[in-house]
Amino acid sequence: MKTMKTIFTLLILTMTSWSMAQNFEGVITMNTTNEAMKEKASLTWYLKGNKSRMDISSQAGEISTEYAIIADEKGLDMVAEGHVTAINKAALDLGLQTVTLLSEKSAVQMNGYACKQEVYFDGKTQTTYWLTDALGLAFNDIPAIIRRNMPTIDSNGFPVRMEKRNAEGKVVLTQDVVSVKPSKVEDSKFDRK
Repeated sequence: MKTMKTIFTLLILTMTSWSMAQNFEGVITMNTTNEAMKEKASLTWYLKGNKSRMDISSQAGEISTEYAIIADEKGLDMVAEGHVTAINKAALDLGLQTVTLLSEKSAVQMNGYACKQEVYFDGKTQTTYWLTDALGLAFNDIPAIIRRNMPTIDSNGFPVRMEKRNAEGKVVLTQDVVSVKPSKVEDSKFDRK
């Protein structure tokens, strides 16, 4: 059996870490579920150079919300119902996390991509990532506002699926890439309206 390795990660958020996916311009769509909140969300992520915009549509029970998270040289803001709210860096601090790599498996297919499956344990929950190198994106290209729900790992691959299980083994959080479309993204997409 493989020797388990422990990864200590301290993530210091700065404006430069909000610059996502410098080598990719286009649109990524994703779906997420959060069983604890009974929430399902769809996410459309626009990337261009050091600019990122995530349009999020969420349904939790009877409550529906739509908002955007925009990150660029101006900062990090949430735009909802015509209001722009700056997001404080301290709110995104992921802090020190310790996760143990339990297993790895290469050549696994997930969501249409050849992936490496990695299973991690943080002392309470188990998180499985299906990571691909086929997109030109990496784990750290995911905006911190989204990574808050994900154990930080040391990987060059991009997760096309993430699945978190509680201590009882029940799936409590999932995130799936639905599509990745390299395309031109207009600068106006990052306006705070």
